[in-house]
Amino acid sequence: MNNRLIVGMDGGGTKTRVMVKESLDGETLFDQNFGMSNYNNIGVEGLKPVFSEIYEALFACFGERLQNAILVLGSAGVDRPKDIDIYLNALKESGFTCQLEVVNDAEIALVGGNGDRKDALMIAGTGSIVMGVDAKGNTIRSGGWGGLISDEGGGFQIGLHAISAVMQEYDKVISPTSFTDKLLGHFQLNSPEDFMDLLYLEDTIPVDKIASCTPIILEAWVNGDEAACTIVEGELNKLVRLVVGISRQIASDNFRLSVAGSLLTKSSEYFDTLKNKLSITLPQVELSAPLYDPVFGAIIIGEKYK
Repeated sequence: MNNRLIVGMDGGGTKTRVMVKESLDGETLFDQNFGMSNYNNIGVEGLKPVFSEIYEALFACFGERLQNAILVLGSAGVDRPKDIDIYLNALKESGFTCQLEVVNDAEIALVGGNGDRKDALMIAGTGSIVMGVDAKGNTIRSGGWGGLISDEGGGFQIGLHAISAVMQEYDKVISPTSFTDKLLGHFQLNSPEDFMDLLYLEDTIPVDKIASCTPIILEAWVNGDEAACTIVEGELNKLVRLVVGISRQIASDNFRLSVAGSLLTKSSEYFDTLKNKLSITLPQVELSAPLYDPVFGAIIIGEKYK
């Protein structure tokens, strides 16, 4: 029996979940959360302290067995060989000498969501992306090109359009919204004009901060606010178009579409409305809750290396 350890790591912008198993159907030997490990958020220099803490916790549990383990890390922003090297170097500098594999966090979410590397996945949280696997096993994608030009249906786009609606109300272009005062309170602003300080005074656009107001807009949408309905329904329609793009690339309209990201896993209204829209445009696509968490997707990938 091969009792080689498989270490799965889901490295996100808020936390890093680490799971250890010997086999897919075996006992979970370790499952803990650590600090964030997305270098786009904490910088390259911020990776080593997090990975060192993880290494010390794992070594305390497994000792020398860790040297022969398989570690699969899925992290946001892993799109280029340069990104992979950054994570590999940080892991090695933190003490890891075992076999290391680094992939995009969407890859482990797809594998976990569908139980294997097949079909498709939609992520909608702060940003968004739809990715899938074609008949030749190639990974394909639609969207996910960043908030300035893409990330349709994600929290950043919803928040940005909501702020725009507040400014349009301020200019008497549209009727008053039900969420203007709530947005001002959420961002601790005295006037709509203060959004200029929020948006333009920093060197970078505060993507996460803008996305943080999404629950306010979703609530207004559910309650029938006209501006919120225009925003949310428009972004949902854009998500449908991303799935159409994946369908064209796969050359099929019959596949399972697993979901990940807070907008689709925590808002039943958002999920259900998207499902209804998809059923009209692509009735054979099966929009589904994930079978397993992304960290278990990393375990599934690691199992293939045993």
